[in-house]
Amino acid sequence: RCENLVEVYFQLQKQVMAMSTEPELLPRLLERLNEVLSSLVKSSFLVEKQPPQVLKTQTKFQANVRFLLGPRLLKAAPKPYVVRADMVTEKQARELELSNYNNTLSESTGEIVHNTVALETNPTSGTCCANFKNVLLKKIKRCERKGSESVTEEKCAVLFSTNVTLTPSNVSIHLQVLSLPIVVIVHGNQDNNAKATVLWDNAFSDIERVPFVVADRVPWDKMCDTLNLKFMAEVQTTKGLLKEHYFFLAQKIFNDHSASPEDFQGRQVSWAQFNKEILPGRGFTFWQWFDGVLDLTKRCLKSYWSDRLIMGFISKQYVCKLLSMEPDGTFLLRFSDSEIGGVTIAYVIRGKDGSSQVENIQPFSAKDLSIRCLGDRIRDLGQLRNLYPNIPKDQAFGSHYNSEWGGLG
Repeated sequence: RCENLVEVYFQLQKQVMAMSTEPELLPRLLERLNEVLSSLVKSSFLVEKQPPQVLKTQTKFQANVRFLLGPRLLKAAPKPYVVRADMVTEKQARELELSNYNNTLSESTGEIVHNTVALETNPTSGTCCANFKNVLLKKIKRCERKGSESVTEEKCAVLFSTNVTLTPSNVSIHLQVLSLPIVVIVHGNQDNNAKATVLWDNAFSDIERVPFVVADRVPWDKMCDTLNLKFMAEVQTTKGLLKEHYFFLAQKIFNDHSASPEDFQGRQVSWAQFNKEILPGRGFTFWQWFDGVLDLTKRCLKSYWSDRLIMGFISKQYVCKLLSMEPDGTFLLRFSDSEIGGVTIAYVIRGKDGSSQVENIQPFSAKDLSIRCLGDRIRDLGQLRNLYPNIPKDQAFGSHYNSEWGGLG
């Protein structure tokens, strides 16, 4: 614990002060001890509750910083110290990091309202915190961007800082700590791309790094892990993505329909493929499409997905291959390729001559499913008989039928 290390420091300080045999060493030893104390104190100033990593201007947010050694070292402070919150650019964050947080901020990159809060000790909980409850980023100063970089790729952070005088040593220390990277947006339609920047940074950055450097290309298997964790967390389900889902996603992001699942394993996926390049024949990126699936599933399809009733991530061509040999009325559910945030039903029709034709129903959006849930829509469609491979639809979806109109599935 930090407090124990501080006690060790004070014991060492007493022993050093009691040295009488080598007085010429005393100043150097005390200086070294103060350096150790300063390092320990600075590392105990933490962001306990992070600001939102996608932050919209003119929107209130909360954050919390904690000084772990505050209860021990600020006992005799005549009044609470004040913690200040300032926006800093990636360049400013980098300069602070390189100076080991010894430099002070010269200029804030944005205007934060209610950006000063008292650092208070709670005797009951034994904590020393500054709670920012009604903070608001009024405006942001944009940096010069590199090449094709967009505003939603620009990362900044909140710098929390304060000056404290420690007791009983009477040493003054400037405390500073950075939040996690933040992408600032001014319009709601920037939210999707901002989330992509944050996800990539959180998933693929090294713990020890220069702010906010992150790899431009990552192994595909790491991307699979990230998409799976994101899907399960957003949808709040224990049912993650399967191998066949990863295969479809690889075909989509790499625009390669000739490779085998094994071929994709050693590949690297780039940031551009993830959220800069428009998918062939579409008007959106891979992430924009995937995020639309996340939103739809979270809002309307959680129970269906958790019951494994939705195959979801599968191509139209593979659906035709699966269904073409099945009995009339066999169907499955897949996420729309052509629309963001749509789920469609593919089913097979068999002619009298035994020929088969696979049809795809117009995709349902979240708005459609808020009017009438997926289970009831499936019940309504008489041409749907068995969920692939061979489960009667009432058996598969019966628990999702509503007796009345409306409601989410």
